[in-house]
Amino acid sequence: MTDNHTPQTTPPHAVQPGGPMGLMGAHDAGEGDEINLGPILQAIREGWKWPVALGGSFVLLAVVVVLFTKPVFNASGTLYLAQAEKTQSAGSGSVDGVSLLSGLLAQGSSMETQVEIINSRDMIERAVLASGINAQVWQTGHRPSALTFAGWKLGGQRLSLYAPGPKALRALYAHVTDPALEGKTLTIRFGQGGQYQILHHGQALLTGKIDQPAVGPELRLMLTAVKSPYIPVANTQYHIQISNALGVYKALAKTGAISVVRGTGAGADAAKTSYLVTISANSTDPFVARRLTNALMQTYLNQTRSWSTDQAAATYDYLSRQLDKIRTALSNADTRLASYQSKSGVIAVSAGAKEMIGQLADYETQRSQAKITLYGLQQVQRTLAQPGATLNPYLFSSKDPVMNSLATRLAEAQSKLIALQKRYTAAAPQVVQVQADIASIRSAISALVQNQEKMATQQLQSIDAIIAQHQSDMGKYPQSELEVISLTRSSEVLGKLYMFLLEKQEEAAISKASTLTKNRILDTALIANLPVAPKAGKEVALYGFLGVLLGLSIVFGRYLLHPGFRSDEGLRRRYPFLPVYGLLPAAHAVSRPTKETIFSMPDPRSGYGEALRLLRGNFYLAVGEARGQVVAMTSAIAGDGKSTLAFQLASALAQDGKKVLLIDADLRNPHAHLAFHVTQEPGLAGILVGRSTWQAALHHIAEIGIDLITAGNTPPNPSEHLGSGRLEQVLADLRSGYDYIFIDTPPFPMVGDILTIGPLADRLLTIAKVNHTPRRAYQEHLQGILGLNRPVGLIVNGIRVQGSYGYGYGYGYGYGVSDKAHTPPKGWRRYLRLRRKK
Repeated sequence: MTDNHTPQTTPPHAVQPGGPMGLMGAHDAGEGDEINLGPILQAIREGWKWPVALGGSFVLLAVVVVLFTKPVFNASGTLYLAQAEKTQSAGSGSVDGVSLLSGLLAQGSSMETQVEIINSRDMIERAVLASGINAQVWQTGHRPSALTFAGWKLGGQRLSLYAPGPKALRALYAHVTDPALEGKTLTIRFGQGGQYQILHHGQALLTGKIDQPAVGPELRLMLTAVKSPYIPVANTQYHIQISNALGVYKALAKTGAISVVRGTGAGADAAKTSYLVTISANSTDPFVARRLTNALMQTYLNQTRSWSTDQAAATYDYLSRQLDKIRTALSNADTRLASYQSKSGVIAVSAGAKEMIGQLADYETQRSQAKITLYGLQQVQRTLAQPGATLNPYLFSSKDPVMNSLATRLAEAQSKLIALQKRYTAAAPQVVQVQADIASIRSAISALVQNQEKMATQQLQSIDAIIAQHQSDMGKYPQSELEVISLTRSSEVLGKLYMFLLEKQEEAAISKASTLTKNRILDTALIANLPVAPKAGKEVALYGFLGVLLGLSIVFGRYLLHPGFRSDEGLRRRYPFLPVYGLLPAAHAVSRPTKETIFSMPDPRSGYGEALRLLRGNFYLAVGEARGQVVAMTSAIAGDGKSTLAFQLASALAQDGKKVLLIDADLRNPHAHLAFHVTQEPGLAGILVGRSTWQAALHHIAEIGIDLITAGNTPPNPSEHLGSGRLEQVLADLRSGYDYIFIDTPPFPMVGDILTIGPLADRLLTIAKVNHTPRRAYQEHLQGILGLNRPVGLIVNGIRVQGSYGYGYGYGYGYGVSDKAHTPPKGWRRYLRLRRKK
């Protein structure tokens, strides 16, 4: 190759139109509008091991976690709130603003409120006690443990794996009053006939019998056999642990193990109008989930039934007690009357006395009726007198439409308050307004009850006055007749009063029966055959995705936080005044490069070989072919490829027929002698101190046709040797014998030798490596070498051309160093290349 160009003599900061900057695309260096994803994609290609390794590790972790996780089963049942449907229909027929509801019965409020009642703490605690899930009972030496997912799989995925054994026991309504006993392992020792003792450290805490409630000062429970009629034999021992029902409720609420929703999952619109409530529970034991679900549904029904019959039951109990008293009094009165008649001989009384006795009996009956009315009003008034107490709408059974209307409004306001308290704080305006409405309604009910109570009291006083007047009128009859009249009156009055109370008791019984809730359990709890958690496939996929995402995050984090230049474009945009001599792609890397292997010439047919020839051409254009050109190779940090490029460029020039000398001037870390397998001494260090001549230190590398001067033995003060002036004399002697002399210098500013060698060189070539050279270090590097007032050229190493531009060097050659670069692509690679060309 023969090129006749004059050397470049302009300062390094002056950019010539025809110089290397123009050859390498100087105008492209300033373009920043193009979105370039090449460096990002390249970062992903280089860091692919992170997402793959982390994704695989997370998948393995997910498999381990899933296998050792206890599977969770779901049991769900359905409640049909028939009373709510009936109440809704009745409510739609209100006349003149007066509701036809007379107590609201089981509904008492909206369906949403019923869902909140089922899901309330009190209901769930009652269900926990009724189902016995807060107590664990096991036979000595056979403590059960929940299966892991691996055990569930290996066991055949059968629910029978969780089925209790034939000798299993269960503790219902278990509660410890001594907090020190919560969670403690207690011993159950059986005797004859199902009798047992519960012991703690040998001390008896409770004595009971199986299938019967047992109450002690420190705990209470009812021990039953899971499979009746099993009764443990004498001297059999079991163990029991009892947890607090409130603690179990908090654990269920925290994990969301209980779900109460309106409808059956048929859709949101259907759920809004449905009178069905689906109750489901999750547990690691499917049978525990079923027991809890059934217990919660039954507890709700029992509680609403109790609420529905509170008033009627209270009246019925009151009348029963009064009937017992009247029955006894009537029997005594009849006995006294018969005894007196037999002694006195007075059998009958006058017609006037009989009439007076009948009137007194009627008044006594009215008096009892007024007392019953007054009793009911006083019961309501006592409830109203409790500050902050929630007024139960089931207390109202009055025939007064005004009272029923107020009761309806109160129930609606209370249900609205419950719903608002779930979403807002106590200071919210909506909550404050509803509380004010409830207080206003309670005040109206209290005033109405007081008026009715006052009227009932006045009526009772009037009847008492009439009865007293009739009793004084009886004084005109003879004493013997008066005694018969008195006894007959007592018998007649008590007889009528007894019949009246008996009639009222029957009415109360009918009212009690008619107010029973018509809510029903539509579907008992059914256990799902497969666990609802863990979802093995989803969790493994999710863990794998998170691992890949974390790996990509690390890749992107390293990309964004990398202190070096991400691409050659960024480097050229930052330093547009530097002439670019060459862009060298990332060469094929050796797995563990050493000083002996880093110096190797690339395949001339490869993209790297083509880029090296292009670098040689640009070097000719800038430097020219005057003999004795001294070029110093420098970089900002070690590992930028400076020494390798010095060797490769020198070899490329030698292949073109140039006589080239390579001097290893890195006196601190010499390596050329290792790479070329020559002796280290004599070398440059010996030449500088006068131990040898340059002729003696010269090594000819016949394989590539260059001469080499090694660094020699490492001196204790390299900077003083280089600055002694001997190097300038040596270079002056060598210029006449070589076309080009390349000096491999240590990195600057790590080592300041270039400040001594640079003024002796004709040109400085600085090497920067993409994704390796730190921006800050390179900035300090340039500030130092530009001050030497020597022409400076830039060589960018390690670029990813295909990722940056979409085309390669070498007119179609790839970047590899093997013949595979010439093999036409197949399959998806061929498809991608065709798409890129289009």
